[in-house]
Amino acid sequence: MPDDKIKTISVVGLGHVGIVTSVCLAEMGYNVICVDIDKNKVELINEGKSPIFEPEVPELITKALNQNKLVAITDVQRAVTNSEATFITVGTPTIKGKIDLKAIKSATEMVGKGLADKNPYHLVVVKSTVIPGMTERVVIPLIEESSRKSEGTDFGVCVNPEFLRESDAVQDFRNPDRIIIGSNNDKAGDALERIFSDLNSLVIRTDIRTAEMIKYANNAFLATKISFINEIANICKEIGVDANNVAEAIGLDFRIGPYLLRAGLSFGGSCFPKDIQALISASNSVGYNPILLTSVLEVNRKQPLKLIELAKELLGSLNGKNVAVLGLSFKPNTDDMREAPSLTIIPALIEEKANVTVYDPEAIRNAKKIFRKKVKYASNTLDALKGADCMMIVTEWDEFEKLPLAEIKGLMRTPFIVDGRRIINPETVKREGFKYKGIGWKD
Repeated sequence: MPDDKIKTISVVGLGHVGIVTSVCLAEMGYNVICVDIDKNKVELINEGKSPIFEPEVPELITKALNQNKLVAITDVQRAVTNSEATFITVGTPTIKGKIDLKAIKSATEMVGKGLADKNPYHLVVVKSTVIPGMTERVVIPLIEESSRKSEGTDFGVCVNPEFLRESDAVQDFRNPDRIIIGSNNDKAGDALERIFSDLNSLVIRTDIRTAEMIKYANNAFLATKISFINEIANICKEIGVDANNVAEAIGLDFRIGPYLLRAGLSFGGSCFPKDIQALISASNSVGYNPILLTSVLEVNRKQPLKLIELAKELLGSLNGKNVAVLGLSFKPNTDDMREAPSLTIIPALIEEKANVTVYDPEAIRNAKKIFRKKVKYASNTLDALKGADCMMIVTEWDEFEKLPLAEIKGLMRTPFIVDGRRIINPETVKREGFKYKGIGWKD
């Protein structure tokens, strides 16, 4: 149930994190005012539609609207004035490897202006990912300057990093394995802990800078884990070993665990790439060269091109060949293409003068904004595979695991499969008459 003192929460920034945070707080019983400068997003939410593809979000939007627990507006100041706590969830992308603070500076300044005419204590929660020290050096001073109020007395600031996986974000919010609360005074930290009191989770209290660093360290480790298993998979292929068997065995070591030990193309999305780049940049700025993290990005950058190599092993030259690319989003159950392997693979295929047809259950709309008329867009898997010389699996959507092999073989010009996610059993497709190449597969 809502905290006795905090009944209405404003959420500034309606990307994946902001929308999921809004609907989940509404589900917990809070009145939520969500805010974005994008009028289209605001209108969609008020109409009961989700601006993003994320399981359960559309249903939660409808439920919250029906219960009068959610409203979307474009006025940050009004949202802050009419709430007791504000979550800042705007994006912090990287530009040339450095964190871009433009959005968070703008949001922070508007939050401060909303506090200018408020007398009651207000809690500000930074969920946006920022380099350690940014909240104290940028966010708090901007709020104080634009509100003419003092942090710790008139308002409190907490850092509450998010660990929401796209496609599983709602479940992650409801069932967090830990909640990090970074604050420099108990009043702010206690207020945020009360907001999350109904969530059955371990709460870790730290200072603000430590909470910021936990987010980056967490993502850096997970990204390293992915690049590690991809490096091992590349070695396994050369020496005739199945990388899946290796990953399964080492994943049983309780000190390692199986999660993310699945060889594939690369990591992508809105967090790992930008956060690793930002952490490298911050390290360089204080005179430290993070060799391992730089190598993690380099392995990740090259990994998608392994699929081009495998396709050439099957087809020889790709010039004039029809290649069907299945999967465009960086992972299944999302339409997000940020830093997706497809953004490297498709331009490489075009450079090789292949004829490229693409299909994804959700990301076609985003792909058309990126590739425009450079590729053909299929409406379904079978449409994409008509006349194809090669099927290239880039994203592990469930429907690609259950392909009707006999029907597909009849549609394709040559029954060749290049599997970037190892979701198809190589022995099964070979028995059906396909030629197969896969990441980490021993051949």
